[in-house]
Amino acid sequence: MTPPKLDLTNPGAVVAEIFDNDEWIKDEFAKNLSAEILRFGEAMAESFRRFPALDKMSAGGDEQAAFAAGFVFGVFDDLVVSMKLLVAGKMVASGNLMRQAIEGVAVAILCAAPEPVSVRRRKSLVRVKYWERVKSLDPTVNAHLSLDQLDLNCDMLHVSRVAIGKLRSARKHYHLFSHPGVIGMASRMDMGEPGPIFIGGSFDKSKLPAYKAEIAERTGLCQILPSLIDGLIARLAKGA
Repeated sequence: MTPPKLDLTNPGAVVAEIFDNDEWIKDEFAKNLSAEILRFGEAMAESFRRFPALDKMSAGGDEQAAFAAGFVFGVFDDLVVSMKLLVAGKMVASGNLMRQAIEGVAVAILCAAPEPVSVRRRKSLVRVKYWERVKSLDPTVNAHLSLDQLDLNCDMLHVSRVAIGKLRSARKHYHLFSHPGVIGMASRMDMGEPGPIFIGGSFDKSKLPAYKAEIAERTGLCQILPSLIDGLIARLAKGA
């Protein structure tokens, strides 16, 4: 399908684009990537079936469990919204949310720690109850530090350095979606033919391998969530 043209000098056209539901883009994703999108849906559904057991732990007023569950729920939300943005042709915004989802995994694990964890403050290490510092908005536990802090406490939390390395690699990839750069420019250009530049979202058939890889990344993160949730439940039960 030939993408509709947008006249940015026309205020009405700009407003119409803001409210446009991007159906032509979604139709192309559905036509070309239905199997990959279904696999994501299956992984999400399988993972979310585990969530009620974690959420139930906060029902009695356990604040620590509530913080851990809240961040896991945020990961689910980030993944769904990231996919919604991806199939609406907004790859950069979609990738930005993936970075947030990855950091959310690390924050959730740290929040569920049964003992105080080590964090760096200036040049020294201090032991803190992580979830309490998150609650108080302590900058020492800002989310962008979470993977380093998870690495620092991996032995106590029984998290493998291999797993942390994979999270680091994924975040490094999506860091590129969080700042202006070549990826952003490429996402707005038709790579199959010279000329067209998109605004507001696009589908470019020449980017099919990239789209498949991005959906696979989101599916892969979904697939680790059941074991993540089981681990959080075990840590919280130990702490209680």
